[in-house]
Amino acid sequence: MQRREFLKSAARTAALAGIAPLVNAAEASVPNRLTIAAVGDCIPSRRISERRDKPFLDLVELLRSADCTWGNCETPFADASQVRPAYKDADPYTLCDPWGADELAWMGIDFMSTANNHIMDWGPEGMYATHENLGKARIAFAGSGSDLARAARPGYFESAAGRIGQVNCASTFEYSAAAGDAHPYVLGRPGLNPLRLDRVIQVEPELYEKMAGLQKDFLKLSGFADFEKLIDEVLAKRPKDTAYFDETLVKSGDHFDVISTPNEEDVKRITQAIGIAKNNARVVMATIHCHECHGALETNDPFLETFAHACIDAGADMFFSSGPHVLRGLEIYKGKPIFYSLANFIMHVPGNTVPAGSYAAWGLPKDTLDESQFEAKIPYNEQPRFWRSVVPKITVDGGTSLTGGPGRVTAIEMHPITLGFKQPIWRHGTPELAEGKEASEILETMATLSKPFGTRLRIQGRVAHVDLT
Repeated sequence: MQRREFLKSAARTAALAGIAPLVNAAEASVPNRLTIAAVGDCIPSRRISERRDKPFLDLVELLRSADCTWGNCETPFADASQVRPAYKDADPYTLCDPWGADELAWMGIDFMSTANNHIMDWGPEGMYATHENLGKARIAFAGSGSDLARAARPGYFESAAGRIGQVNCASTFEYSAAAGDAHPYVLGRPGLNPLRLDRVIQVEPELYEKMAGLQKDFLKLSGFADFEKLIDEVLAKRPKDTAYFDETLVKSGDHFDVISTPNEEDVKRITQAIGIAKNNARVVMATIHCHECHGALETNDPFLETFAHACIDAGADMFFSSGPHVLRGLEIYKGKPIFYSLANFIMHVPGNTVPAGSYAAWGLPKDTLDESQFEAKIPYNEQPRFWRSVVPKITVDGGTSLTGGPGRVTAIEMHPITLGFKQPIWRHGTPELAEGKEASEILETMATLSKPFGTRLRIQGRVAHVDLT
């Protein structure tokens, strides 16, 4: 062996010998236990870090005590003088100054989802500003991007206890808010990671026959009689045993219903991303923003349960849903928690960033300056269920090896919070730990909502513990 080759070989051997103790030390430094806290929809428009009342500060301490705290970022963070409102229907706009991201970080929030029906309220500029301001506040995020590939990819938060991954999507959004694929010659469309829903209206057989018989008449009245051959080709592609009534797909059944089915292409994209995150993180969250319900806001649209199970099967360790602004139940599926809605966390009045068209859509003069008039139109103010929620804290044991390894959810505790129902407009909407009778009522509500999923809660004072046996 030549002298130069010998020296190289000796150097490599020495280097490898030195690495082994470092790897062992690194493995030992990663704690066996990791905790994740979660909150619901965050819509701030006022500073909160000045609050000094004990129930609020106790909540802040709870959030900061977790290795990672997740929440839904349901407002863009941008300077209102630098962005313009995108087109929307009657759905209200939200916007917060850039300092809002710093307020959330101060409170203890580390990781956020950005796929929801507000991320594109102020167009791509508002979305990009939100990404920038979350980044400046050191808050990791997932769920939106400059094209579909970027919106769909996992986000990661680097905690002291290991990397945490998130794949985020939304089923409730303006059609134009969904991100689009890039083409070799054309840039992709900025937006959110969509979970599109294929909806069918089920009606009784006699009514179905009448509606099905009118589908061509609708098209002829719309001036498409000269395209009969093309119309037949389009209608032949509809799902079996369905018909179009105007632009609504209908089917025959024994009762009236609305049936939603997740788009297979979207489910595949989302679950593949979960698999990628699983290969690159200690713990993986699957998250969604979903307003859809079935009969009551507290009741899931059945598609959500099917989708949540698919996410867990793909490798997610936990599933969080936001959107309906009320609590929904907890399911334990294959030992993994599925929170079907964590309701509101911060719910401030939109402030002075409501566009003229939005005021008009809610029956107010377009030049309205008093935002309290806008808030008065929102029905949330009359029902306490919109101002109550829980903050779960989840403990995961194991999965500490640097080469991978399974983790296991070993404990879930839930802490009740209140957002100040019936407090003055300048006060309500900021969360704090609930106390006394209100705390008991919130935990009992969560226990009742979780019971249909076979989940049992043990309430001990101001904390509910989930029975994982």
